[in-house]
Amino acid sequence: MLAMLKMRISNVLQVKKTLWKGTIIALPIGVVFWILSGLLGAVNGLGDKLLTLFFPGRHIAWGFGFLVILFFIVFVGRMEVHFEGRERSTWQTIKQKSVGRIPFFGPLLASNKKILSYEDFKRLTPCKFWLSGTTPHYGFIINEQKVKGADTEIDVYRPNVPSIIPGDLFPLKKRLVIKLGNSPTDILDKLTSVGFISSAEEIPIPWDDETEEEFRERINLTPLEIAVKRIIAAQVR
Repeated sequence: MLAMLKMRISNVLQVKKTLWKGTIIALPIGVVFWILSGLLGAVNGLGDKLLTLFFPGRHIAWGFGFLVILFFIVFVGRMEVHFEGRERSTWQTIKQKSVGRIPFFGPLLASNKKILSYEDFKRLTPCKFWLSGTTPHYGFIINEQKVKGADTEIDVYRPNVPSIIPGDLFPLKKRLVIKLGNSPTDILDKLTSVGFISSAEEIPIPWDDETEEEFRERINLTPLEIAVKRIIAAQVR
C-alpha cells in the first residue's frame, strides 16, 4: 500500500516537472509567434487600407495587403541603392521633406552620406595609434589630410570591440599613427573575437616621407618617451 502511494506521488511529481519544463520552453516560443502574428496582421491591415483607396467596397483576401507593403519596401530600397552616395537629387528632396522631418532621427534617415559597412573595413588600412602617451589602440585609416599651418592629420576609426560598429573617429597627428601591413581581415577577426594582437603579429610600415631612423624611433618609443627625448636633446644643445 505504501509502495503504491509513493509510486503515485512520484508519477504526479514527474507530470508536474514535465509540465513546468514544457511551459518554460513553450512560453517564449508562444510569445514570439504572438508578436510576429500581431506584426504581420498590422502590416497586412495597413496594406488593406491602401488597397481600399483604389478598390473601394471590394473584399481583399488576407495577404494581399502584406504583399503591397513588401513591394513598397523593395521599391524604396531600390531607389535608395540607386541614388546612394550621389549628389542632391529629386529622391533626396523627397526624403528630406518626408522622413527628414521626423524629430531626432529624421535628418539621419534622410542623409545621403554613405555609411561604412563591415565589408568596407576589409578594404581600409589597419593601424596602431596613440590617444594618450601610454595606451595604444588599433583602428583603421579613413583619410589623410594636410592641415594648413600644422602637421598632417590622419582620420582614424577605432572600432567598438567586439561589435566594430559603431565606434569612434579621431583626427590624429601623423606621428601618432603607425600604419600596419597586416590584412584588414586578420585585424577584424582578432577584434571581433576579443582576441589580443601581439607585437610579434604586427607588421609596422613607415610613411612614404619618413626616414628609417624616424620610423624606428616611432615604433619603439611611446609619444611620451619621444617628447622627453626631444626635450633632453634640446637642453643639451
